Amino acid sequence: MDFSAWSVDLPKCCATHSSGFRIEIEGSPRDPSAVHPGKFPSGLSSIEQVRLLRIGLEAIAEAAKKGGRKAAPSRPAYTPPANRPQRPTLSLKKKPGA
Repeated sequence: MDFSAWSVDLPKCCATHSSGFRIEIEGSPRDPSAVHPGKFPSGLSSIEQVRLLRIGLEAIAEAAKKGGRKAAPSRPAYTPPANRPQRPTLSLKKKPGA
């Protein structure tokens, strides 16, 4: 397997390997705040999976370096589904007038 066969899409903050494995990142391409790997190809050992992931992240960082892009567009924050019941929130802040 050619571990360096990556195609990077900086506007979408993702990279796809020739095997179909896909990585999505959040934050800066050079220093991502979150990494979302897809399903690994079958038959890879755990060491090979880690290597594929590492080289994919390096490919994203290198593409950002060449493209001169410093930061990726941030993804919207997680919002719970509308049908989820509201629960009270624990806070250590004092209420005004208490």
